[in-house]
Amino acid sequence: MKVAVVGGGVVGLCAAEAIQRRGAEVVVLEADRCGRAASAGNAGWISPGLSNPLPAPGVVPQALRWMLDPRSPLLIHPVMRPSFVRFLYSFWRNTRPARYGAGMAALVATTQRAVADFESLAERCRFEMHKEGMLFVARGSRALEGEHRVLREHLELGYAGEVRLLDRDEVHGEEPGLGDAISGAIFASAEAHVRPETVTAGVAARLRKVGVEIREHSPVRGLASSNGAWAVATADGGVEADRVVLAGGVATARLLAPLGVRLPLLGAKGYSLTLDRPPIKLKRPVYLVEDKVGVSPYDGAVRLAGTLELGSKPGQIHAKRVAGIRAAGARALRDWSPDLDWKTWTGERPLLPDGLPAIGPVPGNDGLFVATGHAMLGVTLAPTTAELLAPAVLDGRPSLELAAFSLARFDVLGVGRNQEK
Repeated sequence: MKVAVVGGGVVGLCAAEAIQRRGAEVVVLEADRCGRAASAGNAGWISPGLSNPLPAPGVVPQALRWMLDPRSPLLIHPVMRPSFVRFLYSFWRNTRPARYGAGMAALVATTQRAVADFESLAERCRFEMHKEGMLFVARGSRALEGEHRVLREHLELGYAGEVRLLDRDEVHGEEPGLGDAISGAIFASAEAHVRPETVTAGVAARLRKVGVEIREHSPVRGLASSNGAWAVATADGGVEADRVVLAGGVATARLLAPLGVRLPLLGAKGYSLTLDRPPIKLKRPVYLVEDKVGVSPYDGAVRLAGTLELGSKPGQIHAKRVAGIRAAGARALRDWSPDLDWKTWTGERPLLPDGLPAIGPVPGNDGLFVATGHAMLGVTLAPTTAELLAPAVLDGRPSLELAAFSLARFDVLGVGRNQEK
């Protein structure tokens, strides 16, 4: 069997590795270079403790207030486009407690295996990985109590790690690099983190070593099915394959649309700042609860990542959004200096209106599969997505674990079914 994987980010590369390891011939098609899009500059967290869906109860009123603050963690730029309005309406409906609770239960159940799946991947691919847990730190007791409540909900749903409150002295004993404004923290032991650029590079190197063809700068122009197979049109000649996996992030919706499949996928812009040879010293990743900014220490570098922005142009960097992350770092980190040479990055994370990924077969299109919409859990769920999806691709039997992430939860065929060509 030959499988074409569209997308050379962390999800697509992990999917290609899992499928090839089970005996299929695989070709990876990447529009740019592998790992250059949303995988390149994110925090790299493997975070079961942060696996609650974005459309949580109360987030819409908060987002409306934040629209007045260009430095806020969540910013929505109003766009008078029907698809954007439909997305926001569906997002609002998914903040209802019952829907949010069901989504959270599905994510918590799935993310519990994420660290183990990364450890398994590390046995085959070389990349930077750390397993020291995570600190959720706050300046005020109210924010800390709110985060602790969410983590307790995770524990009730099966979160396997330790969750322990730390007072001010304990926090600074654990992390002297945190500033005096931090008043308390929660230590979560089941968290880990990777440097995402090393993951995509390591998995790509492994794929090339075992003979997988990786075509970079090969954007996919269209898909067509015929006689039980798929033709994938590209600028450099295209590919014939028995199965196709669409793991190209936000671009997945564009490729599905001509097939009569409407996937309500939006790009959720995120930003990060990376500093090489930093004076800032941390033992483990830190989540700044009030600012919703993550701080990731790597070998010889540190990265601040955060914000979510809807309705803005891809690739456009807004200075005030970057300033918000800088301000969060200045408040939280002891050795912060405005003169440090931070490298700025922005990327589009694929977001669906219920905050869950779409993983599995595309209704009405035999042999076509998707793995997208992971929002801020792309790194966390990449190897797990691959391990769950690969048997469905090769054997045609999606596991029960994928049921919550099925495209069937959306009216994806509402604009007309695909016709065999």
